[in-house]
Amino acid sequence: MKSLTLSELKLLRQKLSSYYMKDSTTYINKLPYVIEDVKDWPIYNISQDKENYLKEVVAKTKKETLERLKTNQALLNELKKIRYQEIIRLTKNPWQSDRPEELQFWKAKKQEIIEISAIEDEEIEREKIEALLEEIMWLYANEIVANFDPSKYNIARKVLPVIFSRLLNAFPGKLYKLFAPGKSLYEKLQLNGQIDQIRELAKKGTLVFVPTHFSNLDPPALGMALSGIGVPAVTYGAGINLFTIKVLSDFMNNLGSYKVDRRRKNAVYLDFLKNYSTIGLSKGGHSLFFPGGTRSRSGAIEERLKLGLLGTTVEAQQINLVHNDNNKIYIVPVVLNYHFVMEAKKMITDYLKAQGKELYLTRDEFKNSFKVLKFIFKFFTASPKMMVSFGNPLDILGNEVDENGESYNDIGQKVHLEDYFVTENEITEDKQRNRVYTERLAHNILKSYKRNNIVFSSHVVAFVAFEMLQKKHSELDIFELMRLPQEELEIDNDWFENQVDKLKVALIELKERGEIKLSDEIYETAHFIANNGIKYLGSYHPDPVIKRTKKNTIQITDMKLLYYYHNRTMGYNLENKIDWR
Repeated sequence: MKSLTLSELKLLRQKLSSYYMKDSTTYINKLPYVIEDVKDWPIYNISQDKENYLKEVVAKTKKETLERLKTNQALLNELKKIRYQEIIRLTKNPWQSDRPEELQFWKAKKQEIIEISAIEDEEIEREKIEALLEEIMWLYANEIVANFDPSKYNIARKVLPVIFSRLLNAFPGKLYKLFAPGKSLYEKLQLNGQIDQIRELAKKGTLVFVPTHFSNLDPPALGMALSGIGVPAVTYGAGINLFTIKVLSDFMNNLGSYKVDRRRKNAVYLDFLKNYSTIGLSKGGHSLFFPGGTRSRSGAIEERLKLGLLGTTVEAQQINLVHNDNNKIYIVPVVLNYHFVMEAKKMITDYLKAQGKELYLTRDEFKNSFKVLKFIFKFFTASPKMMVSFGNPLDILGNEVDENGESYNDIGQKVHLEDYFVTENEITEDKQRNRVYTERLAHNILKSYKRNNIVFSSHVVAFVAFEMLQKKHSELDIFELMRLPQEELEIDNDWFENQVDKLKVALIELKERGEIKLSDEIYETAHFIANNGIKYLGSYHPDPVIKRTKKNTIQITDMKLLYYYHNRTMGYNLENKIDWR
């Protein structure tokens, strides 16, 4: 019997099913929306009641601020500090998205604060201070608030997939293919995981998608992925610096994105953002945010998460329980998988400069939305494929849930969420308890990231090559490895492929234990994996990360990038599988 080629096998898989490829949970076609009428979506209903929504957020933030700052002087000092920081933000670090009238607003508050400070009657002073606090919060509210326009959404969901599908047919230097018949968007943006379950849960409760974060491409990729699995639109935070091109800004303003100004660090603003999320979730609005807080600088899957926005899911669930609202909140971990990351060079440089410590950006590489559009175009014309891997949905305690939304603990016992919020037969507020629950949720999200990480051939090649060099120069630290001369960065090709094969076997064992996922090419020969990985590691960066030489060796041309892509497969104890000789 004639053996089939790889391309023939892939074609056969597609003919066998219009939805599934090798992994029975990998969709390659767009699914219908679970709720077809956009006007029945939670995001639309919340947008229609926007004024009351904002009133609740303002009231909650004001209450918390007054509890934190009990005296008039403490509250007034806070407002003085906020005003000063806002003036600095607008004059020392201005962005195109800043509104001209905002500077005048903050300048005018100087005289108002002076007049309040001169009031001798404490009750009148308190009244004036609280009024000023509310005015500031309403300024934030009207800037932050998301809108949702079904007509704009319908245009976007019809037009954008067509545009991206055209881009997928193009390659650098061959833009004429933009208009040629080509592949479906979802043949390149492949959607993997517990998709049927997520679709069912979208009808029963509130979904909160919590993805890994590697690239500025993540938000548009996720937007297309969520549309691809047919769940209602989600609300999400977008940097205010992206709202600079009128057409793009108009769409973002009307597709559920709320604005976040990361230059603002004052407590009132940060509390307002958290409460905006909490109230939205309690009203049933599906949401998405990156719990890692920023892109992974090292290239590795997140090892810790920020608890701020994650904690809003716990608080929102508590609010629902207090009000006898049966709406349950489901957390969906998501892992984004790319052969390469366009910002990798800068990311790993930042990581090494910080010597492994957390780095906060002092400048934004994407200060306007034109650069983001250019970035997306370049990615789609260079990238072979992407995979978005959806993990098992969790409740806000980190327990896995079934298709009916019922929660089960680690030993398989069914649990009821209300039992975790009861004190003396009453559902109570307890910030310390909620923090413990949030930490537990974060821990289980991280475990899900590891299980749903999909290894590509490029990751295998980078991992093997870096580990081989590290074994050869075991006396050197990471920074000395980065400075190795070119003559020390060659590896025998045959031995390299031998090590690729060893790693392949170890990865398949992990896959069989449910500890990781693998892309199709990992099941091919070691020679195929090596060629495929080397090809894709060189498909975007100006110089290839790895290349073959005429001497039957593998030449490493960029150790920093090699280290970055190597890190994607860290955390699975695979290092001892690789030998230098």
